[in-house]
Parts: sequence; C-alpha cells; structure tokens
Amino acid sequence: MREGADFIAGIYNYCDTWCERCLFTARCSSFQMQQQQEAETPATPAATTRTGEVLVQQLTEALNLTKQYIETLRTQQGLTGDDTPSETDKRKLEEEAAFRRQQAKNHPIAQLSHQYMRSSGDWMREEADLLEDAGQQQLQAVQMGIRENEEALAMLNTLKDAWEMIKWYRTLIPVKAMSALRVLSDPTSDPHLNHYYLGKAKLVLVCIDRSLLAWQTMLESYPEKTDEALDVLAMLSRMRREMETLFPEARAFRRPGLD
Repeated sequence: MREGADFIAGIYNYCDTWCERCLFTARCSSFQMQQQQEAETPATPAATTRTGEVLVQQLTEALNLTKQYIETLRTQQGLTGDDTPSETDKRKLEEEAAFRRQQAKNHPIAQLSHQYMRSSGDWMREEADLLEDAGQQQLQAVQMGIRENEEALAMLNTLKDAWEMIKWYRTLIPVKAMSALRVLSDPTSDPHLNHYYLGKAKLVLVCIDRSLLAWQTMLESYPEKTDEALDVLAMLSRMRREMETLFPEARAFRRPGLD
C-alpha cells in the first residue's frame, strides 16, 4: 500500500464494488490492499479462489455470531471475563438469533430482491442477442444514410452501458439488501452500527435507482419489450418503497466520498 495515501475513510463500506468504473480506487484502502495481495499471491484457478472466499466469509460470520452470543449473554447476566455461559444459555441465544435471521430472510425486501435477481436474469437470457441486433440495426441505418456514424455509436454505447448496469446490480442488490436487513436479525443500540446499516440501505436505494434508469434506457429504445419487463420493474419499484419505509433516513445518508 502506498505510503501517506490520502484515503477516504470507510468509502468501501458503501460502494457498489464496481472498481472498474470507480473514480476513487486510488483513495480506497480496500482496493489498494486487494491490488497488493494480488501482486504478492500466485495465480490460482478462479473456481478455487471463489471457494476460498466463500469459506473465509462463512468462517468470519460464524466467529462473529459466536462472539455476539457470548457478549450478549454477558451483558444480560453480568458475567465477567472468567465466567462461562451454560450450554442451555448458548442454545437459547443461538435459537433466538436463528429466528431473527429467518425473519430477515422472509422480509418482503429480501424476497423481492432475490425474485428480481432471478426474473431479470431470465429476461437477459431471453434477450441475449439484443445488443448484437441493435448493432446490426444501427449499421444498416448508417449505411442507408439515415443516421450519422457518431450518433449510432453513441446510441449503442448508451444501450451497452444500460445492459451492463442491469447485469451488475441485479446480483448486487440482494447481497447488499441482506446486509442492510441485518439490523433486523442482529438488533443493536450501538449508534455506529446502526449508522452502518443505514449506509447499506442507502447503497441498496442507489443500486435500485440506477437499475430503474437503466431499464428505462433499454425500453426507450425497445418499447415493444415493455410488457415483458413490467414484472421486474414492478419488483424494483416495490423494493424501493419497502426500503424507504424500513429505513426512512437512508436517503439523507451521505456515503464517504460518494455522496
């Protein structure tokens, strides 16, 4: 990592992880650390890397939950550092935490986000040739003198950008929505942690807003496909309303360096 770098504190907590498009990678300590690790780590197959990342994430979550159970128990019962909770107490706390996590998973926002991911994925598979067809149409228009080359390229780039945004955010929205919903599964009175959850909620809203704009761009060019996309648009709109209801202060949250 660079010495004396002017990093933006916490910017990586509330970004969309689209580093290729980010203007702040030079000021993001997380990105710089990843670059350094990649430079120092021998290349490994992609599948192995993903498996390792998932395993690390699972272990980290398990450790955090265990720490939370014990800390909560000590707070409730006034235990000292030398006290050991009973097996009955630990099971009770684990059951309560599991119940709250299930509540979060069953929340309309969680259900809608995963439903949107599946439905938008189906739509994109069905329309897999859309960009190629658009390119052919624009080429013909240029050859016939109906459209200037620059205009055709600008239109194609706009469509390509909208397609990529839909593709990127459709998988990100469920992940970040579940991060925000942890406020339901792991309720806390810690103002810093609640602030963190609020920032995650703001990120989800930003992802939804950008996705809706991307869909609008696609459908302005292909209005005949509106009926096919109505369901996914309705899911996004309802998800946005649910997020704004559950996190009424999220819109006002200012993400470090991004808002």
